[in-house]
Amino acid sequence: MDDAREIDADADKIRRNALLEEIYRDVYRRILAEVPADSFPRLLELGSGGGFLREYAPHAITSECVPTARVDRVVDACRIDAHFDAEALDAIVAFDVFHHLPDVSGFLRGASRVLRPGGRVVMVEPWFTPVGQWFYRVLHHEPSVLDPDDWTLRGFGRLGGANSRLPTSVFRDSDARFAREFPSLVVRKREPFHKWLYLASGGLRLNTHVPRFIARRLVALDRRVHTGDGLLGLFALIVVERREAAVST
Repeated sequence: MDDAREIDADADKIRRNALLEEIYRDVYRRILAEVPADSFPRLLELGSGGGFLREYAPHAITSECVPTARVDRVVDACRIDAHFDAEALDAIVAFDVFHHLPDVSGFLRGASRVLRPGGRVVMVEPWFTPVGQWFYRVLHHEPSVLDPDDWTLRGFGRLGGANSRLPTSVFRDSDARFAREFPSLVVRKREPFHKWLYLASGGLRLNTHVPRFIARRLVALDRRVHTGDGLLGLFALIVVERREAAVST
């Protein structure tokens, strides 16, 4: 199956899985709360896939790394500054994209150029909490590189190349390296959430057929109850901001 047809197939799977779709809706609400349209009007989404963000942010520029009718532009995230002028964007958002990028340093350097001062990168990504990490290490099909200093992927392709631990390695366990390599960026938030709710949905591989009204209640409950997020969470909301002023060295 080629990439465009795979994107279409995955979008259909999400639509047919009520709990998974409600999780996606919750993720986009979390992301957009960090970049309200009145303050961040020039918004780019990376890895837009099925185009769900457009339902909540019609002003967003949607993109993918391959051509598909569902998005506005083809963008190589690792060379994002080749697609946009300096300070052309107010915000960049993505869901489950960063841990598939073969050159995260290239992406972060490029983001620091194309974002205006005060602009943000907001992502929801896999997160290695003390208990939640075992989902990725034992049950999940994507590889994880446990060395936090190794920011590379295993495998190849749009979704075949991955490192589920990569967001945790870059945004939690490498503060000194991050500050040294990306002095114009600062991590403002790394907030774990969703205590195994994604697993209950079956993800893209198995539809557990949770009724819609139960799915909404489960997501709402998970959103209200924060106890255990730091221990059990499977994802994290990550907010990275371009500094208002350059850091002197």
